[in-house]
Amino acid sequence: MSWTPPDYTVDENGKVAGYVNDRQPNNWGRWGELDERGTTNLITPEIIQQASSLIREGRIISLAVPLDDTGPVHPSRPAVQHWYGYSGADLIAGSSLNDAYPGFQGTDDYISMPLQASTQWDGLAHIGFQDVLYNGFWLGNVEQFGGAHRCSVHHQKESLCGRGVLLDVARLKGVEHLQGGYAITPADLDACIEAQGVEVRKGDIMIVRTGHVAWWYTLENKAEFFDGGSPGISMACVDWIAEKDIAAIAMDNVAIEVEPFEEPYDVIYPVHGRLIRDLGLSLGEIWHLETLAEACAQDGRYDFFLAAQPLNLTNASGSPLNPIAIK
Repeated sequence: MSWTPPDYTVDENGKVAGYVNDRQPNNWGRWGELDERGTTNLITPEIIQQASSLIREGRIISLAVPLDDTGPVHPSRPAVQHWYGYSGADLIAGSSLNDAYPGFQGTDDYISMPLQASTQWDGLAHIGFQDVLYNGFWLGNVEQFGGAHRCSVHHQKESLCGRGVLLDVARLKGVEHLQGGYAITPADLDACIEAQGVEVRKGDIMIVRTGHVAWWYTLENKAEFFDGGSPGISMACVDWIAEKDIAAIAMDNVAIEVEPFEEPYDVIYPVHGRLIRDLGLSLGEIWHLETLAEACAQDGRYDFFLAAQPLNLTNASGSPLNPIAIK
């Protein structure tokens, strides 16, 4: 192995000195030179107040997959591990805990997991390009010992609540799930908006249904899920998303974008780089949208109040969550 040191310097704010993002569109500097939240700045108090008026029935719908080892975890990550420190069986059978705490009865458990191995948000520290994160911060600000010193997901802890809009592309196409490799285009999104009679507005959290995650849970041979690629948004959607000023995107697939990647591409997960790194857009992956899709189809309302704030994970690149749609 060999290595050539970079020919740039990093300033006192953790930004690569003099670096200019020549990829368009981008939101660098739009909310200040030191902004670490990106497009969630678009979710204003006024937008949240307006979104609250969408709560009419008080019906709560979880959009999370079960937090266990049965979910569609990307092959590059280990599965969720859940175990007990002490259980009811331990106390009933007798253990040293009985001696330490006489008469006590209780249970205590733990999980170990990648932060992006279930229903989750990709934070802005997750993807870089040319050694640079969103808004020009140096990728080296994310370190193993101290975590993400810039663009951490904990900056979003009081965000990602507001107006959610479901675009049910699978229903539009008349299928239970889109096939792997299907690239969702701006024309698909526009057709879905027209068919559903809904509007996508500035500051919205847009949720796109492909049916892919639900399909996972029906498969006996889980390898089929990853071997066949994934439906997802195309590179052509980047400009469309930027023009709409969407605050965030969530989908029921593993990586938002279509796989295999569209040719030509210079790096893997090219849409990730454009959305997270250039637009500062948080991406929600592995959401479960079947119950929400049925509810929206029944009442004809595809917008709702969405509470989808990440955990307050200090210096983290992503976060699991239990997003809630309230109709």
